[in-house]
Amino acid sequence: MDCSDYFKALASLKDFSEIREDYEITRLAHRVREPFKARVQGARLGVYSNLINSRETLYKYMRVARDHEAYEKLVNAIQSPLKPSFKDFSNFFTEVKIDLRDLPFIKYYREDGGNYLTGSIFISCIDYICNASFHRVMRIDGSRAAVRIVPRHLHRIYMSYRERGEDAPAAVVLGSHPLVELASAASPPYGVYEMWVANKLLEGCLDLTYTPIYGLPVPSCATVVLEGVITGELHEEGPFVDILRIPDQVRMQPVFKLEKLYINTGLEDPLIHAIVPGIEEHMLLMGFPREASIWDSVRRVHSDVRSIRLTRGSGGWLHAVVSIKKSSEGDAKNVIMAAFTGHPSLKHVVVIDEDIDVDDPCSVEWAIATRFQASRGLVVIKGSRGSTLDPSSVDGLTDKVGIDATKPIDMDPKLFKRAEIP
Repeated sequence: MDCSDYFKALASLKDFSEIREDYEITRLAHRVREPFKARVQGARLGVYSNLINSRETLYKYMRVARDHEAYEKLVNAIQSPLKPSFKDFSNFFTEVKIDLRDLPFIKYYREDGGNYLTGSIFISCIDYICNASFHRVMRIDGSRAAVRIVPRHLHRIYMSYRERGEDAPAAVVLGSHPLVELASAASPPYGVYEMWVANKLLEGCLDLTYTPIYGLPVPSCATVVLEGVITGELHEEGPFVDILRIPDQVRMQPVFKLEKLYINTGLEDPLIHAIVPGIEEHMLLMGFPREASIWDSVRRVHSDVRSIRLTRGSGGWLHAVVSIKKSSEGDAKNVIMAAFTGHPSLKHVVVIDEDIDVDDPCSVEWAIATRFQASRGLVVIKGSRGSTLDPSSVDGLTDKVGIDATKPIDMDPKLFKRAEIP
């Protein structure tokens, strides 16, 4: 599906007409489970949500059928990205005289400290290095919004500008092709532009265009582009219910100042993506690239990796189940260590045999109950850097646990075979 087909698909989504900006889209997303669009009261633009509502849907966009094909395609796109062609900005976007108060900023949960954009991709460049990544945005007024910037690539670019005494030019992309979003949710090495990764995933169908003020390379396949700067001003941001459905703390965060706003010229009903925190769509967009990263790390130490799942119970982020075909004792422990390397936010890893259903938590628990012995299969790493999303961590410092729930090779395999329902 290319960009034009994607926009046509949005137009045909089930329409829930007008909804309130507080909580209603969250209720809809949990209840409906299917892709839908809606109008938010008081906003000039509509929203869509639940677009990537299942792994099967994501794989359809990626044009793959199985896990390892999806992992391989994303890893290959990161390692061998494809630079897109550039076209004139005016071919795609028109400046409109509206501001942030006209956009559908939403309060998703009662605990949220303000109204947010959640499907917002920030693009910023310095010294010919560009980055695209998701960052939530809390509206302050018509021209300013607080941006949550974690210490990764955008933070590096922002701090480089601050050291020069300058604001960081930034474009915010709202509503784009799912594979543009997937690439923006990935974390390629610094210097590999995520739009190059997206173009590889889209098999060369993505065009980029330069924004009029700062010349930032943004995808033509977008509903809205905001252009402005991330300033040295700091403002309270949060609390915000994140992927674990626990309110993130209030922090002083940089302020994005809007200068111009552009809307895709060819769209009769412009829609932007409202990603509801803590449901399947959020977990897939945020978590799937980390599954691919775990797969890439694990396959370097073990030749037969079957599937990887970041579990729903852990917000699709903190716990992983890794399915392998074991060939010798010690394989699972190597896999555990490689998984922690592939996704440093991981807290627990369970390694299972290929006969265990990676998507069935009861099956995984059965493997732990029948194949795991702590004296030989438990790996504990104390005081390791993990995720600040874990409220039991101390500034992200956490204990990590690996569980080898694979069959011992030196024991009769019949002892571990589960009887089938006759």
